[in-house]
Amino acid sequence: MDDGQMFRQIVELLPNGVLLFDLDGSIQYANPAANEILHLGRSPGLDEHIKLFLSSARNGDTETVELSGRTIQLAYHDRMDGEHRTGAALYLTDAGDRRKQEFTANVSHELKTPLTSISGYAEMIANGMAKPEDVIKFAERINREAKRMLSLVTDIIKLTELDETQIMEEAEQVDLYTLAQENTETLQPAAMVRGVTISLSGEASVVFGNRSLLSEMVYNLIDNAIRYNRDNGTVSVRVHQHVLTVRDTGIGIPKAHQARIFERFYRVDKSRSKATGGTGLGLAIVRQICEQHHAEIRLESREGVGTEITVTFPTFHED
Repeated sequence: MDDGQMFRQIVELLPNGVLLFDLDGSIQYANPAANEILHLGRSPGLDEHIKLFLSSARNGDTETVELSGRTIQLAYHDRMDGEHRTGAALYLTDAGDRRKQEFTANVSHELKTPLTSISGYAEMIANGMAKPEDVIKFAERINREAKRMLSLVTDIIKLTELDETQIMEEAEQVDLYTLAQENTETLQPAAMVRGVTISLSGEASVVFGNRSLLSEMVYNLIDNAIRYNRDNGTVSVRVHQHVLTVRDTGIGIPKAHQARIFERFYRVDKSRSKATGGTGLGLAIVRQICEQHHAEIRLESREGVGTEITVTFPTFHED
């Protein structure tokens, strides 16, 4: 057995995917694990991510791609013949199982706090340990924690549905401006409570997608902009040529946190998030919906100045 045959035999037994490219970026070899991860020819979204990564990656670079509920880790290495580069090798790891384990652990942790609080206060009331003047206060805390847990469970169910369903099967023509208008009106009372002013501008812009999920995406973006705003702040919503922009004058996001802000349960300020009723899943849901609609999401933020999130959808052509 020569070196080439031995290499192929070993690589074909690896649990991780291996892709070999020539200098033109064409695939020369894909081991079985890579074929299973990619479902080659049926994952255009992932293929595009790989092409973009190959065009800019340097030896040793890694990247994590989340697409349709899957987490794929990419690792890039140059293929060398002596001092000459002959192409590229890409190693792929499907981190889906690890992600589910982390998600389950996070869910357990997030639910434990409100459940412990509810159980403790309820037990004190039931056993007659609470003073009469404290019963109403304890009941209010139980109610607050129950609402927090309900919001959390609702978001968890939504993410699970997004992970497991093909939402584009229910796709239709949807006007982004109409969705923005409806959700702006819905969230107006919440904005008024916090002294925040919402404005909407733009024009009709039709995209192709799941209306219910797109509405939820718009709602979450505006809701987040209200929650993390300042007193007497503003939220500006604009729809223009398949682009939705939500800008606020809030607390902003420190540079060190911006790359992780769309991760599940990731919070920049945990105390503020819980105080405003945030679950830590709103932006994760937004990203998941964007990915399933092949939309690009971009964040720009300055600490103490505000945040702007832009979602750009593929151009839709009516027949």
